[in-house]
Amino acid sequence: MTKDRRLGKGLAALLGDSIESIAGDASGSEPAKTSTATDTPKSPSGFTVLAVSEIDNNPYQPRRYFDEKQLAALSQSLKQHDLLQPIVVRPKGTRYELITGERRLRAAIMAGWKTISAQVREASDRETAELAIIENLQRKDLNALEKADSFKRYLDQHNCSHSELAQRLSVDRSTVANLIRLLELPDPVKQSLANNLITAGHARALLPLVTAAEQIKLCEKIVRRGLSVRAVEQIVQDSLFDAEDATGKPSGGGRKVKRGEGGSNTFQIARLEQELKQALGTKVDIREQAGGKGKIVIHFNNHDEFQRLLAQLANRATEQRRVG
Repeated sequence: MTKDRRLGKGLAALLGDSIESIAGDASGSEPAKTSTATDTPKSPSGFTVLAVSEIDNNPYQPRRYFDEKQLAALSQSLKQHDLLQPIVVRPKGTRYELITGERRLRAAIMAGWKTISAQVREASDRETAELAIIENLQRKDLNALEKADSFKRYLDQHNCSHSELAQRLSVDRSTVANLIRLLELPDPVKQSLANNLITAGHARALLPLVTAAEQIKLCEKIVRRGLSVRAVEQIVQDSLFDAEDATGKPSGGGRKVKRGEGGSNTFQIARLEQELKQALGTKVDIREQAGGKGKIVIHFNNHDEFQRLLAQLANRATEQRRVG
């Protein structure tokens, strides 16, 4: 099953309609006739026509930037073809709050429309946040940091684990963890990612570097030289080896394995540290000792982070017991 189809199942389960019809934003050409009336909803889950002035934006919208040229093109499409798929809103006091379809709404306002077709349905804050995330995950042009930020806000607001969010969105848990870890990068690197100067793959490859200064320096080199993700991974690997050679031991304090004698083993440890860091969202050291013994050190910065890690590890243990 493809990733998009899994995401579609998640949206359909929450919204009750097909992903193709609800996520009409994702295509350039939009959308059934839009009446000039400003009727009120006939039922909480029915279709109606609303005044655009009655609709407030979705506070959980992951997207922070809307391309004006794309909105203008969509607006022109609406003028020519009308609205094929209504937006989705929920009642909020005496007004309405958008659930999905913000690009359509913005384009309709740009086209001078005073009203727009809408499906009105009941949805909790949590469902609204999930639907906003899922709709935007369908879009290839959504910035990785916008996705990461929406995941992080959801986890904080609803106090749930990476695995729980992944299950509710019908995505892999690694997708959630890998995106959220991008938020650890220093601001100059995140700005390069937001401006599409580097890819999410480049950004993830920078994460094993110990200091922000190293990450920024290599990021600048990526932009300057147009390095591939594979080339960056090799540079980072060499940097880890060089750091080990300089200190005489791995970063965690275990025994040193010289590059010529057991470099593949040392690289494997570095890779395992990286995988654990991605899974847990914090720094992890693997300290190998003679005879195959060793320890895994998980770092945390405060009590709240300790509680998060404790809950995450407990959830993983529970999941493993269920599988077993």
